[in-house]
Amino acid sequence: KRIFYKIFIMKKLFCIFILLLFISSCWSSFWATWNIYVGFAWDVWYYDLDKQEFIEKKWTSVSASWLYDNFDISWDNKKILLTMDVKWTFNFDERRYVLRKIEDSFKKKDLDEDGKNLIDNIYEWWDISYLTARISPDEKYLALEAQHFSDLPMTIIDTKTWKEVSQWEVKWVSFLKYWTPTWTLDNSVYFKIWTWLYKSSPSDWYKSAPKVLDISGASYVSVSPDWKKVVYVKDEHLWLSNIDWSDMKQITKSKTIDWISWEGERLPTFSPDWKYIAFTSKATWWYAWSDHNYPDWSYVSATSSKFWYLTVIPADWKLYDLDDKNSWAVFPKNSDWHLIPSTVAPIWRE
Repeated sequence: KRIFYKIFIMKKLFCIFILLLFISSCWSSFWATWNIYVGFAWDVWYYDLDKQEFIEKKWTSVSASWLYDNFDISWDNKKILLTMDVKWTFNFDERRYVLRKIEDSFKKKDLDEDGKNLIDNIYEWWDISYLTARISPDEKYLALEAQHFSDLPMTIIDTKTWKEVSQWEVKWVSFLKYWTPTWTLDNSVYFKIWTWLYKSSPSDWYKSAPKVLDISGASYVSVSPDWKKVVYVKDEHLWLSNIDWSDMKQITKSKTIDWISWEGERLPTFSPDWKYIAFTSKATWWYAWSDHNYPDWSYVSATSSKFWYLTVIPADWKLYDLDDKNSWAVFPKNSDWHLIPSTVAPIWRE
């Protein structure tokens, strides 16, 4: 009896041990170390979801500066890509792309003199300015968004040879109807032109870009890293569907004014595990119209609008009311307990 009792206790302890390991694994997975990078008023900041900590003014480098256009973060979360002017002045025929390891801070002088740039090249195109670039997961390519100022098509650049791999445009379609490209984990790139979503992949060295689906009426389109879901803005709010256009549902709602075109939600992006979506919203219940408080408590007045703030919801096809304080929508806060503004698409990195 004692032997059977000991065996029973050992089995029970073993089961408890396995259960604890499983819970620990699930807990670790749920609290994955994720950073959401945002850009506002010349600065790049990020919010550490694991520590629930906001890192202010990580780099001075975003749009609204006359030197820097935009930024991207490498998929290994170790490097930052800067799109910037070539000289300390307006230059309308060249853009400079710099990739370097993420450090506490750096200035223009460091980029030019410290020798730490991993990539530092210039792309030439007539009348080019304020351009967004996205780096592929394997860091071999840059996807340059189309630009109506310079009639620049959607473009893929080889980061080693610095040559154009492919370019795409649709005749008679304004470049204003092109949207920022999205990379997926298989190093494919998706981009929207007018009403169609296109895909180009490394299987044929990005030589072709077949149509994936008709996405008429959508803007700010983003594809999940596993290339199975699509999130986009339609009628001022976020919608989610499978890549084959099935299970199409509205997933956010908020108070809007019909005649104001910049209302609603914007710039959605998926988390690395494609279970959550970060985007920017007006969060009308939180701040008064036309006001914004900077993280340092300074005050700014906007003309007939508000800034958009970082918002996170699950990608579970449920409808989230952003004006309802009891909604499961999350509005991350900075160190002063203010909402986090962003004028660029949030970037998730693990």
